[in-house]
Parts: sequence; C-alpha cells; structure tokens
Amino acid sequence: MAVSSNLLAVAAGSFAALASLFAKLTVDARTIVLAESLYRLGCQTFGLEVSEYLGQEDNLVYLIIRGLCLGGIFLCNALMWTMFTKALNSSKSSVQVTVLNSVTNFCTTAFCGHVVFGEPLSLKWWCGASLIAVGSILMGQQETAQPKKKEE
Repeated sequence: MAVSSNLLAVAAGSFAALASLFAKLTVDARTIVLAESLYRLGCQTFGLEVSEYLGQEDNLVYLIIRGLCLGGIFLCNALMWTMFTKALNSSKSSVQVTVLNSVTNFCTTAFCGHVVFGEPLSLKWWCGASLIAVGSILMGQQETAQPKKKEE
C-alpha cells in the first residue's frame, strides 16, 4: 500500500518540529525540571527511595536526559528528511509538499512550545499564522492550476 505524499509531507513537518523541540530540551534549563519529574515518577513506580543528589546539575540523570534529547534531534531529522524526500518523489507538485511540510512544522512547533514550555500564543500570533497558512495554500493551488508546457 502506497502512502500518500500529503501524509508523508505532514509527517515530515511534524518530525521537523519534534527535532526543534528536542534541540531546545537539550540546552534549556527547564529540562532539569523534566528530568526531576521523570526521576521521581520512576522512583515512585518502582518503590525506590528518591535521592537528594538529583539537585546537582552534573547528575547522571540530567546527562542521560540531555543525551536522549540530543539523539532525538538526529533521529527526528533523519525521519523528517526521509519522509520529505519520499513525499517529493511521490507527488506531482513539489510546491504542495513543501507548503504542507512548512505549515505543519509551523503549527506543530507552536503547539509543542505552548504545551511543553508554556509559550503564549496570542491573538496576533493566530492571525499571523492564519495569514501564512492561507498564503501558502494559495501559492500551492496556483502552481498546481497552471498547465505544464510540453518539452520539445
């Protein structure tokens, strides 16, 4: 069963956004809060005692979390490029694939930033995002509506 080029483009855009999320988590100070939450949850789940050593930034738990995030950057980028290339190869319109990829990346990045980092999404942001999405869609439709010239 062949996968739709549109679905591949959306998946590629989502993986691009996840790569950005992992990049921010690799270097952001709030990753420590995430690591502490995961550590405490793991200790509670397995009935282990919570160590106070966790408060130090050079803790092995932090290094593992940051290492996993760094690996997530490379994994998501590899998946993004694989899916984007497949979408381009299977589509009749490279513009449509690029537009879908960009809009998905833009919206998914905003959603992840809001959920994970609490970044605000104001009315002005939504208006701007809507204009970008509509403009991208109009550009994609214009390209697909033009008849192709035959090569002689």
